[in-house]
Amino acid sequence: MKLKPKLITFDFGDTLVSSDPPYLARIWMALKDLGIEKTRQEVEKAYHLADWKISQELLKEGNLAPQYYQRKLGVSLLEELGIKRDYEQLLSQLAQWLVGFRPERVLMPGALKLLKELKRRGYPMGIISNNDGRTREKCGAVGIEEFFEFILDSTLEGMVKPDPKFFQKALSLAEANPEQTLHIGDLWGSDILGARATGLWAVWLKNPYLNPQEPKEKVFRVNNLEEVLEILE
Repeated sequence: MKLKPKLITFDFGDTLVSSDPPYLARIWMALKDLGIEKTRQEVEKAYHLADWKISQELLKEGNLAPQYYQRKLGVSLLEELGIKRDYEQLLSQLAQWLVGFRPERVLMPGALKLLKELKRRGYPMGIISNNDGRTREKCGAVGIEEFFEFILDSTLEGMVKPDPKFFQKALSLAEANPEQTLHIGDLWGSDILGARATGLWAVWLKNPYLNPQEPKEKVFRVNNLEEVLEILE
């Protein structure tokens, strides 16, 4: 099946752009500095599981306030890792560590090639990112800002994925409807479940830690960004 959407939206971090070291590696480094000995793979798996778990919970609950979401994600991450400490103190220390670390931004493999080809084919594109208010700046740092009709940052918008309202803001800006829109992201919870809850088509950049069975409808699974072109007209 080939799609020809009228709008393509992207997650930002670890979908189009990563960092050196990557975000989940920085969480692992921070936890290690805070005296928590886990492997990097354990931390990465726990983060993906936590994202999946709380996205399901909060979509059912209907409370997707950004601060509530961030706390739930942090607590779920620590629970998945089996950490039994004062969550509030540890999450505060973790946040401080991450804020103080300014990594170099790097494009994900195949990102620039994909963006250039999508632009050549005439696809309008946008970004929907759970980020710190600097998504546009980060896009500029790696030379991709020009590709996007809009860049939505959760901190600036006061909304977070998987909140359907965040995706709906993108649809409104582009004057597109869900059936005409494809969202691409790496997190099964905030990206894929959020996109599907809004009625969008979705592409998931697979990882070795998850193998979700639902939803299957209107969801494509790819190993890398270059495979996205195989599902588009």
